[in-house]
Amino acid sequence: MKKIKLETPCLVFKFKEHNKIKKKLMSLINNSKDYSLNNKNEYYSDLIHSLDFKNSSDHSREWVIYLRKYLEKYFLKAANKLGYQNIDVKNIWFQKYKKGGQHGWHIHGENYTGVYYLNFSKNSAKTELIEPFSQNKKIKINLFEGDIVMFPSYVVHRATEQKELFNKVIISFNIEFKDILPTLIKSFEKIKSINLI
Repeated sequence: MKKIKLETPCLVFKFKEHNKIKKKLMSLINNSKDYSLNNKNEYYSDLIHSLDFKNSSDHSREWVIYLRKYLEKYFLKAANKLGYQNIDVKNIWFQKYKKGGQHGWHIHGENYTGVYYLNFSKNSAKTELIEPFSQNKKIKINLFEGDIVMFPSYVVHRATEQKELFNKVIISFNIEFKDILPTLIKSFEKIKSINLI
């Protein structure tokens, strides 16, 4: 079997409404049903102090309704940037990490996934990605509170251990980008083919 390297994009952008909605969103999340996750095996450790992943496909949760009216335009803009017309947000959920919290190496479903850093200090534990072709590089993106990162769901990633007392809160999501932009399809005819094998 031969591996062929294809470039794949990771997007990072500022959520401009972050300061406007943070206080209310945090309050709605703090009053939501949640549970904790504590898994450990020889390969990875998960210690997430509060999350609502089990309800991630329920878009009628109050905090989701509040956030989506602001967030979806960014998702659509990201889809357009990558050449797609439409989005379908399949799952959206929160995760809270206290000191010692972490989320071991994992992947997601759908074609894109991402994280919105809702409550995040400069010393909060960062997300690490494994470079997908050679799988011999860890990529740590320098992110800040109010940032959103999106990357293909098959990329192996983790939340490193939270070393400080600050409570880190993120919103994670799985999105299906759909329907290629017609203008992009038209432009494909002008691109020269290259043989990689």
